[in-house]
Parts: sequence; structure tokens; C-alpha cells
Amino acid sequence: MADTVKQSAVADTTTQVHTYHCICTQLILATTAPITALEKRTSDASLILPLPTTSQPGPHHALLKGSVLDAKATMIRREDGFEKRYMHRCERCDTVVGYQLDKSQWEETKGGSGRREDVLYVLRGGLMETVEMENGKDMRAESGLVTAKG
Repeated sequence: MADTVKQSAVADTTTQVHTYHCICTQLILATTAPITALEKRTSDASLILPLPTTSQPGPHHALLKGSVLDAKATMIRREDGFEKRYMHRCERCDTVVGYQLDKSQWEETKGGSGRREDVLYVLRGGLMETVEMENGKDMRAESGLVTAKG
């Protein structure tokens, strides 16, 4: 059900820090891994961002700032069963910008409970880079809120 977390997409990162904001302009994420280089999850096209932990530092650094983690998990119905997600919301506008999966979704932690802290799934269109925000990028079309007229 859950995807394998791969470090390869972020292994070639530099010390440049990329910052990302919610569509309401709230700062949410700072990372040395540009999200454009991340792999996509096959089930919902969310971006797979490995998060370094104190027990397993990774090849990059990431800091979540300005998001609030839901206290309770949300159950999502999928074609192949159910998925237990812990939603990350913008602290300003309450928009869901990403999620973490429950440990029970992973083979190596079957029987465990609670969220898996070493990966964040960033939802498509949920974040924009600081440069895009400064340039006035309209995120409504990217997030699927508005369809392009042809």
C-alpha cells in the first residue's frame, strides 16, 4: 500500500535552502531538497519528501514551519483498502498541504501504530516556492481549483 521511501532523489542536493509557502503565503517548509526533484507517489501524485530524523540523519535537511499536525488520523478509502493519514495543515488558513502515513501502512513496521516521522507526502499544488510567490504565481489552476480555459 505505501510506497518505498527513496533517498536517491535528494542525494544530489546542495547547501542551497529552498523555501515553500502555502497558497495563502504562510511559510511551511524549508529544505535543501527542491521539491521539483522529488519522486511522486503513484496513488495520488503527492511528492515524497524524506525527512531526516535524529536517529537517522539523511543526505538533506528539512524543517516544517507554519504547519499544524492533526491530532487524530484520517482514514482514506482506496481501491486496495484503507490508508491512515496524519494531515499537515497550514496554521493560517487550515489548508491541507501534506500528510504522513501510519506505521501500520509499512511492511517493516507492521503492527506498529502512530505516524511514520521520516517521510512527508506533499500534496500537489499545496505549496509554492518563495520565488513563485514573489513573482505572483496563481496557484489556483495548479491546485485544481480553477480549470484552464482553452
